[in-house]
Amino acid sequence: MSIEKRRAARAAVAVVVAACLTASMAPATAAPGGSSAIPAPPSRAALVQQAERIVAAGTPGVVVETRDEDGGQTVVAGTGDLRTGRAPQPHGQVRIGSVTKTFTATVVLSLVAEGRVDLDAPIGRYLPGVLPYAEPITVRELLQHRSGLYDYGTVLWATPEVAARSRFADHEPSELVGIATREPLQSAPGVEFGYSNTDYVLLGMLVERVTGHGYARELERRVLRPAGLRHTYVPGHSPWLLRPAARGYEAVGSFAGLTDLTAYNMSVAWASGDLVSTVGDVNRFYAALLGGRLLPDPLLREMRQTLPAFPGFDYGLGLGRTEFCGQEVWGHVGGVPGYGTYSFTSARSGRQVTVVVNQGLTQNMAAEDAAYALVALEFCGEHAAG
Repeated sequence: MSIEKRRAARAAVAVVVAACLTASMAPATAAPGGSSAIPAPPSRAALVQQAERIVAAGTPGVVVETRDEDGGQTVVAGTGDLRTGRAPQPHGQVRIGSVTKTFTATVVLSLVAEGRVDLDAPIGRYLPGVLPYAEPITVRELLQHRSGLYDYGTVLWATPEVAARSRFADHEPSELVGIATREPLQSAPGVEFGYSNTDYVLLGMLVERVTGHGYARELERRVLRPAGLRHTYVPGHSPWLLRPAARGYEAVGSFAGLTDLTAYNMSVAWASGDLVSTVGDVNRFYAALLGGRLLPDPLLREMRQTLPAFPGFDYGLGLGRTEFCGQEVWGHVGGVPGYGTYSFTSARSGRQVTVVVNQGLTQNMAAEDAAYALVALEFCGEHAAG
């Protein structure tokens, strides 16, 4: 299982954590309309304490931003630079990995809204001859990871050692798709969930073919500018992270030490995971998306039509869904060399949390559990744990 499949599967931990928190809560007071009251947000001290638990579990550093109707707060813990001992920078940039997929899905759905793309048309209508299979694969199936396509990332990021050796390699989208299509379909299209970065590389190619413009340009025009994301960009073939919140590390060859992989050519991920952003911009993006500022309501509803992905975690069109303490939350997770990201937003309360750690591929399960516990803390409140 690739790191991003594992991280998406681990989102089911959120349900377990939230259930434990809910079980220990005092009965909630009723809100208007008979629904349960939303727990009060945790204090800054509680967020810091949980961030420190992530570090204690084995991750070098953590950056967190939470937001609600009263504003936001940012906390950091651990080390952002192992050479200097510098703490993580709360407003610096990070690689957000597969959180990029929600951005890409938003671009595609904006083209659907304009009548330029049909969700249920085969991708071959827009990219003729790119896929060698007899079975048609629709745009919707690509967005929902139900294409059956092999994940090329299984080859290019097979191990941390492979990922480290190829850190400066250039890749083109057609090459990435070519790696995937050397393999047969892993399942019939539309039958089952199968997380595949190949799906979103094809969607990036679709954007370029339909618009006649580069993916980065369309993302800027359709998402970044409308959402006011001033610190988010597509680095393309450049490996440099100019203003890192923290340097990114992996255990390469041995868990005894960490290798600095901050510089990385993320053309290997492109429209499936190439974006650089900040915790603040990621929260702003999901607030704009779920608040109806980036897509017409009918397309936002399509995006939120989910099917089961993993136990306790459903997947729509580039958007994941789970629950914390009775609150339906939406978002995505991502893991790339040096960085892991967890971002969730409650459409009901508007409360948000984005957590970034500076170890993505070799982050241990205890650290992942602690990261999800921090997410649960934001939605369930610090008093939920009793």
